[in-house]
Amino acid sequence: MTDLPPSPVAPAERQLGLDVVRGLAVLGILAMNIVEFGLPMRAYGDPSAAGGSTGADLWTWMLQEALFDGRMRALFSMLFGAGMVLIAERMQAGGRGVSTADLLLRRCLWLIPLGIVHRFFLQWTGDILYIYGLLGVLAVAMRELRPRTQLIAGLLALAMAVPLELRRYDVAATQRAQAAEAQAIEARGEKPSDELAQAAARWQRRLEAPKPDADADELKAIRGSWVDVARFRWEHNHSFQHAFVYYYFVWDVLGMMLVGMALQRLGFFAGRMRTAVYVTAIVVGLAAAVGSWLLSLTWAERAWSRGELGLQLARGSLYPFLRGFGGLGWAAVLLLALRSEALAKLLRPLAAVGRTAFSCYILQTLCCTTFFFGWGCGWFGLLSRAQLMLVFAAVSVVQLLFAVLWLRAFRFGPMEWLWRSLTYWRRQPLQRDAAEAAATSPAGTAAPSS
Repeated sequence: MTDLPPSPVAPAERQLGLDVVRGLAVLGILAMNIVEFGLPMRAYGDPSAAGGSTGADLWTWMLQEALFDGRMRALFSMLFGAGMVLIAERMQAGGRGVSTADLLLRRCLWLIPLGIVHRFFLQWTGDILYIYGLLGVLAVAMRELRPRTQLIAGLLALAMAVPLELRRYDVAATQRAQAAEAQAIEARGEKPSDELAQAAARWQRRLEAPKPDADADELKAIRGSWVDVARFRWEHNHSFQHAFVYYYFVWDVLGMMLVGMALQRLGFFAGRMRTAVYVTAIVVGLAAAVGSWLLSLTWAERAWSRGELGLQLARGSLYPFLRGFGGLGWAAVLLLALRSEALAKLLRPLAAVGRTAFSCYILQTLCCTTFFFGWGCGWFGLLSRAQLMLVFAAVSVVQLLFAVLWLRAFRFGPMEWLWRSLTYWRRQPLQRDAAEAAATSPAGTAAPSS
């Protein structure tokens, strides 16, 4: 392993655009995750379940759906793929191309145990580290495909949402038809078969509004001890990290990684593409936001009914593309802003968050579980959706302060240091020396953690 780079990427070699976009992604992802931290799980996608669905709470949900839902995770996935390409290019340029796959694979594989710790010990149900580590192994094998091939493969993977949603629609539509048939039989004074009766009962449960005490067990558990939370979420955490990965995330995350690889090789995240490309990305991103807004508005007008099968089919099938284009619109705004020296200076704190993204991601969990869960302040389920945005803002400020202050003394964040040390299997230097501190700003410039 002596041919592996022994030290972190020098500040002068980093790409500012990548870290600024990553900084936005790590802060912005909490705009959605804060709901899962602070409210019963059903409220994440359905505001009628908890957290309020009128007034400011309704507007908050609409803005979340249009501007943040899935956008930041899409950016994270794309940047993960872009990071692989950048690391591979630097390894090859340094004459270490033979070791590239070994390095990238170890980089991915170490995320798997780190993700398990994050989900099961820190109790964050929305962990993405495990998924990135697992699916990143597949992405490593595709890193040298032509950009066009990567882009097409990525889009095809994302398009798998369509048959998946059609399958869901078919199952629910069959259930609806059987329920109607059972009702017609009962109207004739006859008894429907057990199969039809069971289908009618399932369809009725689908249409029923949540009962007032539907979340009582979850509220009690999350406001309890660490053991209470672990016991309550054990089955969910396991199913999320196996079944859900293999029928949904394998397409969603891997598809975005491949798109990110292609865009990195085309120079998108480096800001090297024509201005017209970024303007187009912004316009398409805005169109995606309008599309998400209209779909959400329609669902709200229909009282968030799960019986609106056609609407759910449209939302599910379009979701990967709306969030992908929306995420690229956000990225394009920042990459264009970086062409202005004044705006680039204003974005340096965001770049600092990007350089410490792994650490800030874990910091979010520590802050939010301490505030909401029973072993901390116990505020779980007590705030409305709009009020949760105040917690989101406060935690964002904490992350910005942490990132900027930490990087004044250290080369990268504590989790980045651990990840690199494990990847290279040698302790990496963490403390910045005086010469390096004088040569760079606290925020530095940016590239994926290697």
